[in-house]
Amino acid sequence: MCYVRHLIFLCFLLGTLAVNETITSLVETENISPHPLRVGEKLTYNISWKKIPAGKRTDWIVKEETLNGESVYHISSESKTGALFRFYSFQNQQSTYLNPSTLSPVRFQNQVQDRKYRATVTIDFRAGEAEYKKVSRRNPKSDQRSEEKTLTMPVGTQDELSTVYFLRSKQFALGKTYFFPVIAKGKVLKATLTVERKEVIKNKVLGMVSTLVLRTSKGDLFWITDDKRRLPVKMEVESKFGDFKATLTNIEFTN
Repeated sequence: MCYVRHLIFLCFLLGTLAVNETITSLVETENISPHPLRVGEKLTYNISWKKIPAGKRTDWIVKEETLNGESVYHISSESKTGALFRFYSFQNQQSTYLNPSTLSPVRFQNQVQDRKYRATVTIDFRAGEAEYKKVSRRNPKSDQRSEEKTLTMPVGTQDELSTVYFLRSKQFALGKTYFFPVIAKGKVLKATLTVERKEVIKNKVLGMVSTLVLRTSKGDLFWITDDKRRLPVKMEVESKFGDFKATLTNIEFTN
């Protein structure tokens, strides 16, 4: 049931849109100043499938620290299916170490439990390349599989978790289409999105709030607040298995 995983991982951003003169590099687009990321911010989302509660996701900017001589934000994310989604068991823990000045990740770690399947992925980012390592088992009784490779990557390449914070920190113009590189599924892929419109929506935590609506090349939608916070408040994915939605339900600050 990989369609659950696609929503939780935000892989719906990945597309196959050719770069031309009408598409702008988001890496080269100016950042918001001051950037909206705040240490201690913890965001919780409810995930639903066909209006059935499917699980939760929590994203947390844990602390600021130093990694490989760089000042980074340690950001963690946990996603898991809920009790009402008993026919499918999934849990995922991710960490990214993001340079708040360059908006580039330094290291990414991902642990996945997908029914009986287990996998751990580690990516170390360096200038122009990334060291990718994956260890997995199809089930507890199967042999362990290991994969290691070096990926050539453009400047500003994101991982699956840093992508969210990268988007929050960028300036957008209505009607424009943007692209940026991201590592997912062991490959450097291209994510594309268009700033479709502004929309005022009602949110349980924020009340009535003005948002920017971003549409991917596959037609999925992503709402972020059109203010200095740039909070992701809603996501919608359409698939042949039914609609998935993620909605912001709680905000807290631990620092």
